[in-house]
Amino acid sequence: SGQGRQWVGMGETLYRTEPVFRAVLDRCDELIREERGASLLDVMFGRDGAAGDLDEPRWTQPSIYALECGLTALWASIGIRPDAVLGHSLGE
Repeated sequence: SGQGRQWVGMGETLYRTEPVFRAVLDRCDELIREERGASLLDVMFGRDGAAGDLDEPRWTQPSIYALECGLTALWASIGIRPDAVLGHSLGE
């Protein structure tokens, strides 16, 4: 989905319970830390000391992207490979 559908804590349960999903989010977090010196996951999950707010586009957009990548990897790991996908806004 596009920006505006995000919420603090989105994906946190999957992060805790699904290793494939967690690996993708960890990689995204690693890249953001290298670029910005701050944790994407801290912002996504609303952790104390987070460097920003999930409603700030500079955090919203990479958070949605990371979530989408994690979901895609999770689906692929259980054999779901769509012939086509559609998105809106950033989801495109």
